[in-house]
Amino acid sequence: MGVFGGVGAIVSATVKFTSEKIAERLEKKYESRLNKELEEFKNKLENKSYVSKTRFDTEFSVYRKLSESTVVMVKEVSQLFPRFTRDTRDDYDTYKKKFDSAIEKTVIAQDSLAANAPFISKDIYNKFDEIERKCKEQIEDFIDFRLRVDCKQYIEERRAEYRNAFKRTSEIQNDWNELLEELRVYRSSLEVV
Repeated sequence: MGVFGGVGAIVSATVKFTSEKIAERLEKKYESRLNKELEEFKNKLENKSYVSKTRFDTEFSVYRKLSESTVVMVKEVSQLFPRFTRDTRDDYDTYKKKFDSAIEKTVIAQDSLAANAPFISKDIYNKFDEIERKCKEQIEDFIDFRLRVDCKQYIEERRAEYRNAFKRTSEIQNDWNELLEELRVYRSSLEVV
């Protein structure tokens, strides 16, 4: 029986040694996997901004309101100096209606931006503000080029400024499209926790 006891001790020691080696390898493999997952998580954190659901919902609501009022302003102001047509009629009443609508929509967008300014980044605010500024410039030009009593003569005297008003319509629409894309990218970078 002494032989079996010695063999049993050797088998037991071998099993114990092998078990420890297997445990060490499993531990290293598990540690490696955890480190990899931790690195992936860190990368995700760097690429995304995590916000609370309340903040996300608030920002979503703010950008929706600003987008609604701004898109209507851009649409109405774009009708003052449309990109594809040149309205040369002398119809004061039609022009006055366009003007009144553009003014109304611009004031709504202006008020919406002012009310929501604390809830958006300064960079985004400045881009909305620049679009609003250009829309107001269009409105001012419309007064001179369409609503003045001597508007035909004024157009003749200031042909370049008149053409620039039509070009500015494209600028406003391009600025708006760029801002929309920036907002889409920003929103997609957020993740709610």
